[in-house]
Amino acid sequence: MSPRTILHVDLDAFFCSVEEQFRPELKGKPFIVAGRPETRGVVSSASYAARKHGVRSAMPTAQALRLCPNLMVVSPRHHTYGEISDQVIDLLRQSAPLVEQLSIDEAFLDVSDDPRPGSEVAAVLKARVLRDFGLPSSWGVASNKLVAKIATNVGKPDGLVVVPAGSEAAFLRPLPSGML
Repeated sequence: MSPRTILHVDLDAFFCSVEEQFRPELKGKPFIVAGRPETRGVVSSASYAARKHGVRSAMPTAQALRLCPNLMVVSPRHHTYGEISDQVIDLLRQSAPLVEQLSIDEAFLDVSDDPRPGSEVAAVLKARVLRDFGLPSSWGVASNKLVAKIATNVGKPDGLVVVPAGSEAAFLRPLPSGML
């Protein structure tokens, strides 16, 4: 029996990436999608420029502003994020027989029956998500979900990491235990 081919996709800084579609002037700038600090808001998504200052999701907005004084705060458009997520997931469902959506910006795809290598399937889908939606994404390819998800995280942002079947232990060995 040949090993399974599992893809994991994560739309990079999804809410921020969507906001950059509406407001291109945000690209490359430190900004967050979050509630207002005066209302005890929390960061939903941080741009990669903001992450360089230690800003992370689930952090209080006021704390994020202390870490990055020139940080811009963008109010969320939850309905829009949901619509775009649905469109991306529809594309994935048309491209793979088995898709398991984990969250608004993350999914597993089982492409074990596709005759193409998993790396090729992932590269084609990565390019389509960027072309059709303008969204960067990170992908992991492995023989199981755990390793595929870790590969995605290793490749962030905008990466594609392939862990060939049989090399999982060699891939995982040097990583910090917190990755598990």
